[in-house]
Amino acid sequence: MKKLAAVLLSSSILLSILPAGLAQAAEPNVTRGEVVNYLLKAADDYNPGVKKEDILQGYGKGDAKENQDVSRIEALIMLSRAFSELPEPKGNDLRISNNSAEFIDIPKWAEDEIVKLTATGIINGYPNGKLGASDHITMEQLNTLTKRLMALKGSNPRDDYYEFVNKTWLNKSTIPAGEMTNGVFNELATLNEERVKTIIDEIVQKPQQAGSMEQKIADFYKTALDVEHRNQQGIKPIAPYLAAIDKASSIQQLLDTTLEIESAMSNGSLLSFAVMGDAKDSNVNTLYFSGLGTVLDKNSYVSGDERTKNVYTGYLTKLFKLSGVDENSAKAQAEAMYSFEKELAAATMDIQDQGNVNNFYNAYTKDKFVALFKSFDMAKLMKELHLDNTDKVIVTDIGLVNKSAEILTDKNLDTLKTYTKALLLINTGSMLSEDFIKISQEFQSEMFGVEGEKTNEEIALMITQGVMSDYLSQEFAERYFSKEAKQDVEQMVKQFIEVYKERIQALDWMSETTKAKAIKKLDKMTIKIGYPDKWDDSLNNVTIKSYEDGGSLFENIVAISKASKARAVASLGQPVDKNSWMMSVYDVNAYYNPLNNEIVFPAGILQAPFYDLKAKHEANLGAIGMVIAHEISHAFDNLGSAYDENGNAVDWWTPEDYKKFQEKCEQVIAYYDGVEVVPGVYNNGKLTVSENIADLGGMAASLQVLSKMENPDYKAYFEGYATIWRTTMNKEIAAYMSTVDTHSANKVRVNRTVSNFPEFYKAYEVTEKDAMYVAPENRVSIW
Repeated sequence: MKKLAAVLLSSSILLSILPAGLAQAAEPNVTRGEVVNYLLKAADDYNPGVKKEDILQGYGKGDAKENQDVSRIEALIMLSRAFSELPEPKGNDLRISNNSAEFIDIPKWAEDEIVKLTATGIINGYPNGKLGASDHITMEQLNTLTKRLMALKGSNPRDDYYEFVNKTWLNKSTIPAGEMTNGVFNELATLNEERVKTIIDEIVQKPQQAGSMEQKIADFYKTALDVEHRNQQGIKPIAPYLAAIDKASSIQQLLDTTLEIESAMSNGSLLSFAVMGDAKDSNVNTLYFSGLGTVLDKNSYVSGDERTKNVYTGYLTKLFKLSGVDENSAKAQAEAMYSFEKELAAATMDIQDQGNVNNFYNAYTKDKFVALFKSFDMAKLMKELHLDNTDKVIVTDIGLVNKSAEILTDKNLDTLKTYTKALLLINTGSMLSEDFIKISQEFQSEMFGVEGEKTNEEIALMITQGVMSDYLSQEFAERYFSKEAKQDVEQMVKQFIEVYKERIQALDWMSETTKAKAIKKLDKMTIKIGYPDKWDDSLNNVTIKSYEDGGSLFENIVAISKASKARAVASLGQPVDKNSWMMSVYDVNAYYNPLNNEIVFPAGILQAPFYDLKAKHEANLGAIGMVIAHEISHAFDNLGSAYDENGNAVDWWTPEDYKKFQEKCEQVIAYYDGVEVVPGVYNNGKLTVSENIADLGGMAASLQVLSKMENPDYKAYFEGYATIWRTTMNKEIAAYMSTVDTHSANKVRVNRTVSNFPEFYKAYEVTEKDAMYVAPENRVSIW
């Protein structure tokens, strides 16, 4: 999320104006008596000794009218009375709340109570400014509002465990300037950035030998930091390419022009290919093609959200103006770009379907693939890109590719030229003048409510970290991750794999035939810890120059991009390099790669609080232990389960077992679906199912490891887990993430996952009356 390009891969924000809990619903209404009985149980831990008459004070002469349907305003006032002391939202609660709402339909007798409750930020209203005071309320809506108030208090582990563990941090939390979020991952990433910055500063201050790793790091960083030279260059580095695009008089000429741009700077081809391991023959690199892409995600276009459209076209207008066109032309091109992308988006596969190998693996012979494109010579394009020495192309999105072929015609030439220029401007903007960075930051602010801006030094560090990671990772690993730590974590991983085998052997829903193949997959799983055994040397033959030696940030990045592209092209049809890593050593992350059947844990995440030799073992198990088991579980989620022990997408399940597995996946979808993230924003169980399966499997396995200890401290384990997921963001970003992120919201990852395990209930004495309680028959289990 920290790279400038990622800012432009953004989406719409769809905030429900009328969140559940205040929306008029079709469920049965509840009575005044039912409300008071519910609230007496819900509030007893927060307002000890609260009595029925404190909540339900009745009409004149003490008539409580308990059998009467409760109105919305009555229920809200009863909620306020039940909890008595209403906390003021701070920090994270203030970011996600709507505490400035004003309603025009509140009767005088209720104004004081409603003002107090509104200040908590847990209630919204209708778009017309009304609360709907006389409307009825359902038990589901009352439950939602009560949970919001419990979260605001954050004092009871049995009602909201995430808030209980993290409340002090959440209340004090801030978001650094120019960032979308903050949390444990961000904090550790910032620490790692400071470490990398120290490495760079030390290198810059020393004399370097020409062509050395140190010289390349120093000169690249200095060109990234030198905004003055970039401002002097302005648009000049790409101006000839923009002019050449404008001159194209046919679709074939446009594609020929983009090939020339691609040859010059490895950035500009209208149609891009990827070379990576063949999903059905993972030892060999093959060619993938997905069609024309969009800058924003699919939902941003198909939802019809006008706000997103206006913010995005406003950004595009500024971008086109920087390229030298006048205001009216820039606006027209921005509108054309948006309409064109909207058409592409409608044909694009949904996010939750893209990772399924049955959807993205569509093998075409070269002749069949070339025949898809009637209006230009695709065979020539592939030859010019040096990608013609293959007879197989994997089409990853058939709908999008067919739409791309349909609209790549002379009839759409003007729009395609606009589209090509926009992508070139977006992809190169961070290398050009600071005007491009400024409008990118404005885009973040308008789209996501991101406050503040990163400094030039922070941006230079960010770019250098991303581009020079092969070199910087070596020094980081040497300083901040020992061989002893590497060996210790490797042993932890092996322990988890053995426990996973035990769990698979004990499954009551899987046949022995499928169990044997699952265990074989675990036996052959590759473990990569800390740093690669062999360092990537792809930058060794790349020349990096300072401004004094005639270089520039633009030219340095182009040089690196050309080397990377050449290497990828040369790998087509060749054996896959199984030693390569997809992350920098200092990244605070981890992954499972199904094509290699490998789990990878960079040194960047193997730091406190994820992995801390000074912490209790139970806390480490809840943190890094859970991360390790989570990644192992990805080998058996709804996506990873399609690949065998060698990383090939082949069916290793019996039909009966796979049917049971799919039924269990559906249960996981339902278990995590519809859980409120922030007021009015809900978790999408289908979008997040793979990560939820990994969380459930990871917790089951790590708890089993924990159970082997003598007198294990389960509270320390669960607290360690909840701590690593603490995070803060505003409601706009939370809403956006709920539509595009395949991970459940962090709060959901904590509360919904721990609620699935009896160890949590025992540790915190959770009972049926508590909000965290899930009946045993409604809990889910796969691994």
